[in-house]
Amino acid sequence: MKRGPLLSWDIYSEYIFNFFKSLRKKKEIERLNQFQEKFKWDFQIEETLFKNEYKALVITDKNQKIIWVNEGFKDMTGYSLNFVINKSPKFLQGEKTCRKTLQNIREHLATNSICEESMVNYRKDGREYICEIKIYPILNSNHKVEHYLALENELQLN
Repeated sequence: MKRGPLLSWDIYSEYIFNFFKSLRKKKEIERLNQFQEKFKWDFQIEETLFKNEYKALVITDKNQKIIWVNEGFKDMTGYSLNFVINKSPKFLQGEKTCRKTLQNIREHLATNSICEESMVNYRKDGREYICEIKIYPILNSNHKVEHYLALENELQLN
């Protein structure tokens, strides 16, 4: 009697998860490369994405209006790209969002420096979550900030 290889669902499911995660990241990099060509960004996309862990990606223009989010943003917040387009990320904030944190973000953006913060945001269904955010100013070919890229993760509370 011939037998096939033994498969463990635990091992196989991890492989499938990692495979789809890498496909998603590849798709995100392709989309960001399209933006880079269109807007003439002077920014290391692949290096930035591979050296940072993230679930959600948000691109805003210099006026902080959203021009694109990835699928991870929808998974984390419940909001689709169609809903968030041209909105400020401020719509995610609420009663428990720390004003000092928001001030720190504004100060970093004003000096065109990378900003790392954690803050309370709110999902579409109203539930709060702790969002760890890293914001990169993106320069154009004239070395002027034209866009921002935010890499976001949800922090788990114990």
